Amino acid sequence: MKYIIGFFFIGAITFAQTDTIHLLDEVKLYGNFSPQINSGYQVQILSDSIINNHQQSLGNLLQNQANLYFKQNGNRMVSSISLRGSGASHTGVYWNGIAINSSLDGQTDFNTFSANGYNQIEIRKGGGGILFGSGAVGGAINLRDKIIFKDKFQTQINLGLASYDTQKGLVRSQYSNQKIYAKIVVEGNKSANDYPYLGTDIVNENGAFKNYHIKSVLGYKINQNNQLQFFATLSDNDRNLSRTLTSPSNSKLTNWQNRVLLNWKNFGQAYNSSLKVAYLDEEYNYYSNKESSDYTFGKSKNIILKYDFKYFISSHISLHSGIENKYSTANGSSLLDKYRNDFEAYALLHQNPIEKLQYNISVRKGFSSVYKIPLIYAADLKYQLSSGLNIKANFSTNYRLPTYNDLFWNPGGNPDLLAENSKSGELGLGYYQNKLSINLTSYITKSKNLIQWRPETPTYWKPINIQDVMSYGLEFEFKTQQNFGKHMLELQSQYAYTVSKDNVLDKQLIYVPYHKATASLNYTYKDFTVNFNEQYNGKVFTTTSNTQTVNAYWLTNLEIYKSFLKQQLTVGVLVNNLFNTAYQSVSYRPMPNRNFEFNINYKF
Repeated sequence: MKYIIGFFFIGAITFAQTDTIHLLDEVKLYGNFSPQINSGYQVQILSDSIINNHQQSLGNLLQNQANLYFKQNGNRMVSSISLRGSGASHTGVYWNGIAINSSLDGQTDFNTFSANGYNQIEIRKGGGGILFGSGAVGGAINLRDKIIFKDKFQTQINLGLASYDTQKGLVRSQYSNQKIYAKIVVEGNKSANDYPYLGTDIVNENGAFKNYHIKSVLGYKINQNNQLQFFATLSDNDRNLSRTLTSPSNSKLTNWQNRVLLNWKNFGQAYNSSLKVAYLDEEYNYYSNKESSDYTFGKSKNIILKYDFKYFISSHISLHSGIENKYSTANGSSLLDKYRNDFEAYALLHQNPIEKLQYNISVRKGFSSVYKIPLIYAADLKYQLSSGLNIKANFSTNYRLPTYNDLFWNPGGNPDLLAENSKSGELGLGYYQNKLSINLTSYITKSKNLIQWRPETPTYWKPINIQDVMSYGLEFEFKTQQNFGKHMLELQSQYAYTVSKDNVLDKQLIYVPYHKATASLNYTYKDFTVNFNEQYNGKVFTTTSNTQTVNAYWLTNLEIYKSFLKQQLTVGVLVNNLFNTAYQSVSYRPMPNRNFEFNINYKF
């Protein structure tokens, strides 16, 4: 408890001084994903115009725009991420600052999330355990609804027709003034998804899916110092599970998610605070035979109380601290009724001692009803070497807590599991000048006590702390924009070289490509836009012995848009897999051939 007392002591001392400090409003808006308190890390922000130009899953958006690697069990099937060589449960996913990775397996199925309707998506690469907690080993992604109190009333209707009998529809309406903000997004799409498997006479006959999403946001400015914010989402996903090249499928998976968040923000002359109360509810049903009423299921409920406090001692020094309590329950066909209660607290010091240097030092500690949460710490800095050129560096320790499935799965769960732990270091150079930016980053991560399910008998598996993994790599980002009269040309490219080794076997981890790259060329003339997107996914190993692989592939997508009526109406054509490449993301599960989408977007 001495750590908690220390955090509150810091807050009490600084809070008593708030009547003597006067700072700019923009300083008070630091969030946990802001570049200021992530000085030594790479933070990428996807804007509203990129997110909402047409309907797409969260996974597809991040793969196209942020060079993140995903493996999919076929088009719109289960999709999981590998960020910097880490596993699917080592990337933290957040919704307005609240962790939403599944309590059951610690992962996020990115094809159950719609990217549409958010104002920003924030991506932070590198160990983020201090600010984000369990699981943010490879990095963190935040889906943000940004509330701005200004006079605006707009409704957007987006309709799409695509190959494989696919229909999409979305309505987004927003009203705001100086005191009230309201937004609602209703989205649905369905598809037969019966694409042919190129090079064979097989069709994806069991790939149909339909999903629906409702998102609502409310904001009320009580006065200049206080705001109330309310966020809610409901997602309903129903998918048949695609066959493989070697065996048919008649199975089905349904996912249901409900999230509610109430946030009170308080601003002072030299501080701001945020008190969040969230309720998260998730459930899945798996049917081995979709014609049968028999199914297995899993469900969890989470209540989260989170308080963040930021105090600005001066324009050069600030203290950031927070506490979070999470109470959760889970049960299922192979999971007896269980609960756990986790409490965590963190503190971070941010300083800008000279004009060219800024750094952060931070610490986090937690307590749990079912396991020991380790003490972790981190430091990062950014130094400006010359005009437009800077160097970034960071070091952090991180952890991932065992999930309900790891601890309590029946049979096989292991309640004696330890938290996974890791150490990460990173060094990067960045150049920013006019409309050109270049970033080069190197990193290394050493992980221990990784949880691995291993067979005890031919029919019985059990998780144990055993795997020892070393990950290291290089990342390169390039972006430039040139204007020629009414013509605008924008080029963006990203490349990642990733080594992620099981040190016991001295082999690359499965489904981690050595090479991953994207390039996007965007041309705009008046109301006409053409976007050419190229992706390269290097080969991945599918066995721990590295004897079997999924081949590397190039994937090309083309988008053409034309706006009318002073940009109120936009008509677009999308061609995915332009060159009709036969490729797989997961072994024996082909992805779609060349396919088309016609899109209409109207704002009024």
